[in-house]
Amino acid sequence: MTRPLDTFDDIHAHTRRGPRIITSVEPDSDIDTPYGEAWYSVGVHPWSTGVPVSRETLDRLTHMCADPRVVAIGEAGFDRRRGGSPEYQDEIFMPHVELSESLHKPLVIHCVGRYGHLMELHRALRPSQLWIVHGFTGKPELARQLTAQGIALSIGSRRAYDTNALPAGLVYRESDA
Repeated sequence: MTRPLDTFDDIHAHTRRGPRIITSVEPDSDIDTPYGEAWYSVGVHPWSTGVPVSRETLDRLTHMCADPRVVAIGEAGFDRRRGGSPEYQDEIFMPHVELSESLHKPLVIHCVGRYGHLMELHRALRPSQLWIVHGFTGKPELARQLTAQGIALSIGSRRAYDTNALPAGLVYRESDA
């Protein structure tokens, strides 16, 4: 059973590990901590799509995500400024969606400049698992649009929001450290 996200103080970190932190890693990383001492999300970052992603990498992603220490899928997603073509980023994003659904784990999404596309995909795919935009720094109106569609936001210290204006259960804290 996956641990609920609201039991974590930080749902997206890179260098920090601990029992109340979700550490984001890519499939070429090792998950080397005992169960309960650290938790992970695993995904192919869109910046890594600037070169072809191998079948072996996707197989490793699938294997790692089944580990009970992995409580979320991703960071995966879209970046208009970096990484592969929009079409290739979509191609690499879809296995993450499939893993999220089949393993019943939330999907952590990196999104830069493609929020309209993200919302279109969410409407078309109708996922049963929670999608979370990590590192959200957009305007309050965009935050309202995303959360109205059921897409959660993870907000770091770089952006101060009145989270009371957003739906409960759709706002999380992260350090992105």
